[in-house]
Amino acid sequence: MKFNRDTKVTCAYQDICSGCHFIPSPYHEQESRKKNHLLILLKEAGLLAQNEIGFLSAGASHLRDRLDFTLEEGRLGLFHKTRREIVDIEICAQLSPALQEWLTEFRQIQFPFKKGSVRLRAGPGGQKGAWLDFANIDIKTLLDEKTILENLLNKAFVEIGQRRKVPLWNGQEFKLKDPELRPWFQTWVQDQSVNLHCQIASFTQPSLQANKVICDVIGTWIKNFNGARVIEFGSGIGNLTIPAAAASASLLACEIDELSLQGLQRTLDYLPRNLAQIKDKVKIHRGDFQKKLFQDFSQFDGVLANPPRSGLMNFLNPLEQLGPSERPEFFIYMSCFPESMIVDMKRLVACGYEIQELIIVDQFPQTTHYEVLGLLQRK
Repeated sequence: MKFNRDTKVTCAYQDICSGCHFIPSPYHEQESRKKNHLLILLKEAGLLAQNEIGFLSAGASHLRDRLDFTLEEGRLGLFHKTRREIVDIEICAQLSPALQEWLTEFRQIQFPFKKGSVRLRAGPGGQKGAWLDFANIDIKTLLDEKTILENLLNKAFVEIGQRRKVPLWNGQEFKLKDPELRPWFQTWVQDQSVNLHCQIASFTQPSLQANKVICDVIGTWIKNFNGARVIEFGSGIGNLTIPAAAASASLLACEIDELSLQGLQRTLDYLPRNLAQIKDKVKIHRGDFQKKLFQDFSQFDGVLANPPRSGLMNFLNPLEQLGPSERPEFFIYMSCFPESMIVDMKRLVACGYEIQELIIVDQFPQTTHYEVLGLLQRK
């Protein structure tokens, strides 16, 4: 996407809020810093990419459709740069216009609690969501008090607590029912969006707009390996699963979180009619694949991995035990934590893979964080 890379973003809280690190540096300087950071990590590990590191971005600001703020003593925001307190944030340059509008509306509600966590979402259809993660005693107070929760439910869909329960008024009192799957995010198959069913509390990428950039790259890379049989590690709610399955012959989606897999299954059940054939390509397998995996990698042509910050860990053990010609032809790795990604890439290079492409997708402009997509191919 084209935009002015000389852009400098300003923020009223830039001197005190710890959320953004590079404000007010020009965006092209931020691009250089992130490329150089990844390049230094590669060199320190003795790794070499076949091509120059790419850089893709959907913009220098106003991308996020999901925020995670802390509520503390009436203040709602992020931590102060130098003090252990929360900066009360009314307007944030990271937020999409829809999410900023929702934050402004949400802030009108006063919660009588000392501390808690709040996640707000602006969904792909314009829907508003709030996940309130408070102490159990505060949740009980919220249910008993009624008026605050009633006011919030008039504005948005609400989830409460670590178990993501949904408040429901039965005519006399609020009760909490089981989590509910709704289309809070979307993935892409080329230029067609696909709703992803999940909870407000589910892990997703932070930006609807930036996520399309990721899906386009993944789909293009897999399509280049015609008729590939793919195993995916860390499928989550299916953000990469859907574009990857559309471009492959078959896909085994591996994930440990049961709620995420319920969302993926519902997404497969409600695919648009012209994409319904994707469901027949996908099989779902649940397990803790960082610790132990029983899959035979020789059955697959490619691996797609999007692990947590800790990396792949024991997931790579069966791959290392195969002979060179038995290993999958390609390995696609996505990570927002390049340090653990580099550790895994060293193991993959030792297995006979070469780093063909590395692309930074800047989902987190104005910060030190970034997403990396890596394509490795067997020699």
